[in-house]
Amino acid sequence: MDKQDQSHKKSYACGFAGCTSVFNRPYRLAQHQLVHIGVKPFACNQPNCTKVYTNKSHLDRHINSIHKESEIDILYCCPKCMKKYANRQNLKRHIKVTHINNKKQFLCDICKVYFKKKHQLRSHMHVHNGIKPFRCPFCEKDFVTLYEKKKHMKNHKTYECEQCNSKFNRWSALMTHKKTEHRSREYICNDCAKVFKERSHIIRHIKKHKPKALKTAFFCPYEKCHRYYSRNSNLKQHIRVKHEGQTFDCAACGAKLSTKAKLKKHIECHSRPKLTLRIQKTLETGRKKRKDENTLKTSTALKIAGIISQDIEEVIISPSENILVNC
Repeated sequence: MDKQDQSHKKSYACGFAGCTSVFNRPYRLAQHQLVHIGVKPFACNQPNCTKVYTNKSHLDRHINSIHKESEIDILYCCPKCMKKYANRQNLKRHIKVTHINNKKQFLCDICKVYFKKKHQLRSHMHVHNGIKPFRCPFCEKDFVTLYEKKKHMKNHKTYECEQCNSKFNRWSALMTHKKTEHRSREYICNDCAKVFKERSHIIRHIKKHKPKALKTAFFCPYEKCHRYYSRNSNLKQHIRVKHEGQTFDCAACGAKLSTKAKLKKHIECHSRPKLTLRIQKTLETGRKKRKDENTLKTSTALKIAGIISQDIEEVIISPSENILVNC
């Protein structure tokens, strides 16, 4: 083995439990161990920037790409997919992850499972070594993965009802509680027994039963217009239609409607099939004369009852006066 191969041999392993990282330089190992103890000594000195890094090269790259203004805006383009990046390091990482390491190459020696990224293998190794690095701050229960910890943390979150101070573990349970316990489906007026579905509607309705209550009126601000309304929304609609000329016009017939709902209902009239009017015929327009004119007519009810015309009192119809005369 030559001197160049020995220099690239990774012989400096991380001593922290559950970490399988190895390096070919001791200073890289020391720099890596800062991650485990949470120390990031390289902080950005730019105003209003709180970024910190464990490596000075990462800090320099941050300053050059974010804070440093260059005369020429250089973009690094990927030769395979033509994606553009602000610096060379991001382009190298993109090529390595997307185009070179597109296969799962990190192998677990115990269960022979491949992973695409190194941190995925590192998290997987906790399953074999029994280390649970993620601890719940409430019950101090340990978990193997961060996902399991976050899922467990939802059990400690409670949702409290504002009206009865009841607590629930799920937001959906709180909503069900409010609908069943604190929300009435119907609001009935005690004076006139009128039913409302919304609480705000019955509050507005109750004011009508109070004769001494101060009723608010919204008057039209335009001169020579004496219209007023009980709601501000109705006044706005009046001004928009009558004074500003903002109407909803029908594209088919040009009719002008005051609201969008009225326009929608008007358009439905155009889509309905047209009804043909039936014109009744008269003697002048070709109606035939009745064959049984001036004759006694027996009703269907009498026929069903079995009463014939001879049993009925004789009736003579006077053709001149068109009235019934009894003999």
